[in-house]
Amino acid sequence: MKFKLPAILLLTGMLSGLLSGCSSVTQNDNETDPTVVTKTETYWVAPELVACQGIVPMQCLVVSKVVDGKTSAWQFFYNDIAGFDYQPGSFYKIAVETTEVANPAADASSLSYKLIEEMDKAPRYYAENTMLTDGRQWYLKQLTGLGNVDPAMLEKPAYITISGDRLSGFSGCNNMFGQVAHLFEDEQVQNSLLKLGPIGSTLMACADPNANAVEQKLHQALGAVNAIKVQWPFLNLYQNDELMIQFVAEDWD
Repeated sequence: MKFKLPAILLLTGMLSGLLSGCSSVTQNDNETDPTVVTKTETYWVAPELVACQGIVPMQCLVVSKVVDGKTSAWQFFYNDIAGFDYQPGSFYKIAVETTEVANPAADASSLSYKLIEEMDKAPRYYAENTMLTDGRQWYLKQLTGLGNVDPAMLEKPAYITISGDRLSGFSGCNNMFGQVAHLFEDEQVQNSLLKLGPIGSTLMACADPNANAVEQKLHQALGAVNAIKVQWPFLNLYQNDELMIQFVAEDWD
């Protein structure tokens, strides 16, 4: 499954290799240039590098800046961060010192970055008040591509449970199971990320054509989704900004 990134970044990536922000601004003590400014910024860094276009094609970090405790939309990050030993597979939360570069080369950034502190590192980030818990089942309410088939009319409804590093559930005819490879939970769709591993299932035959249609479409959609939002009592899964699957909590009422 492709890593989620808003389509507009494909345009902005061609125009700029810079990320700027503010917090904790200080004057540099450089005697030759006392106007140089440093900033301390906080970023989440996504678990995968993404192909991007700077002066030449390259691999970029994808970051979400934390401003006043809130995350911003994920963006390409074109620069190196001195002292940051990035290893794919985990979300990092880092504090970075950003410094203006005096007289940068024509094809270079006007900012340099240095790691101050690695604050967190994990393949999944769940909100402190997450509703994605072991005991909660989410029943399928809406699924793209089903046409006139209503998933709520199945004799046994499809459902999933997402918790920790696991996904499990029932897809219409068969039990299913898989791994949550990467998950970043946020209240805003554009600030969340989701990547599921391959979905396995039992192999019972589907006699009900409606259940069979739900099962096939659900497996396809789970392989395509890349963003998640819990808006009680609904669990919504997206491909970029398109709602692909909607579930409702079994205990919502």
